[in-house]
Amino acid sequence: MHDHFNAAFTGSAGLGIKTKRFLAEIPESVLALADELRFPLIELALSPSLGELLQESLNFILEKHNDELRYALRMHRDFSALIMKGGGHDAIIQALSGLVGGEGMLVDQRGRVIGGSAGRSGAAGTARLQEQIQAAAAGMRSCGGKVAEFCLLPGGDGERCEVIMHAIELPYHSAYLVLVNAGLAESPLPRLAIEQAANVIGFELVKQQALKERFRRYKDEFFEELIAGTFNSRQEILSLGKRYGLRDAAGYMCAAGKLDDPGRNGAEGGNAPYQRRDHLYELLKTKLDVHELPALLFNSKEMFVIVLQRGWDAGAGELPLVPCLIQFQEELEREEGLSFSFGIGNQAEQATGLPNAYKEAVSALHTGYQSRQTRFIQYYRTKEVFELLKMVPDVALTDFYQETFQAILETDDRERQDLMDTARVFLETQGQIGETAKRLFVHRNTVAYRLAKFEQLTRCNLRDPDDSLRLRLAFLAEKLL
Repeated sequence: MHDHFNAAFTGSAGLGIKTKRFLAEIPESVLALADELRFPLIELALSPSLGELLQESLNFILEKHNDELRYALRMHRDFSALIMKGGGHDAIIQALSGLVGGEGMLVDQRGRVIGGSAGRSGAAGTARLQEQIQAAAAGMRSCGGKVAEFCLLPGGDGERCEVIMHAIELPYHSAYLVLVNAGLAESPLPRLAIEQAANVIGFELVKQQALKERFRRYKDEFFEELIAGTFNSRQEILSLGKRYGLRDAAGYMCAAGKLDDPGRNGAEGGNAPYQRRDHLYELLKTKLDVHELPALLFNSKEMFVIVLQRGWDAGAGELPLVPCLIQFQEELEREEGLSFSFGIGNQAEQATGLPNAYKEAVSALHTGYQSRQTRFIQYYRTKEVFELLKMVPDVALTDFYQETFQAILETDDRERQDLMDTARVFLETQGQIGETAKRLFVHRNTVAYRLAKFEQLTRCNLRDPDDSLRLRLAFLAEKLL
């Protein structure tokens, strides 16, 4: 009886009593207590029986649930029909807004609008609301919530609005269906419509993601074969690359980039590395599109490779790709605390020169890392001297290298690496101890000590033109051995 009273407070319970059978009438004290507690007492007639009443009550409850189920199925069918007609998720959001009222939009895991009409005007277009949506999305991801509701009071740049967000789980990331100022009455039907719209949109996004990933995989495989030198003719390259956007241009340039510390999140399991790779890919692709560059982007293992097709004025000064890459680096550092670097190769006149342009870009990237730089853009320097060294017999080159660094090569591995790196960076910075210390993340005195020991062991003066040339050649020869 105590449970019935508690349920009665919410208006969801009462008590039916059959009189004239075992109980002549309901006592006045019971009626008074029921009135005091506002607990419904229902006097039942002898007919129909309690079993018949129970059956009718259950039928009524089940029929209500059946109505909700039929409504959900109808909404799912109607929304799916919009997809089949090619309407896309925008058509579903528009239809949903017509059913429940308000403005609807689709946002990604970062809270950025990717679909729907909301966010362009009205209450849904305010910066304050966008910030709250981003915060709510982050909260839902952290706690695994499916639905979030909040209200923004009038003030600042927006009016009062009520927001409901429904999570859409995807393989590598999440999206959110957002309704602003929807008419959610006490009836469960509007929420069922929102749930079914989210389900159908989720199916469509999964399908789109699968198609996009398959296309990316084919594109990556094509460019992997291209940079490996698999194709023999320009015609073959252009014919196969046409579907991926590769065209016959007056010239091509390659840029290769990667995270400076890809192992920073190495403890992440599951799909986290793939999510991060896809996230960086989308950010970089979006930046290239914003700058309207005739560029193609693909992945080569952990590397992000950009192929810029000739669409720039060679005499106009700075390569138009560079400002785009700088913006990408700055935004990634500012918003996510990640450091990203690029190497840029020389121009290739034809598509057949792309493998060499790629190798130059990767070489430039490695050169930057050897100099202990981060968040850099390193150009490939034409290696005429390097090409000349390739013409020297290996035996002679090995003798020259060992004679130059003989004493250093006899030290232990750690000390040898420190001395060689310090001397190399010192030569690359044109003899600046301060810059050398900065790149190596050590104190100036440490640099001075290492340089003094290096000079003592090699018997070379790093500031002497002849000795510095010999050392530079020896460092270049090291890459050929």
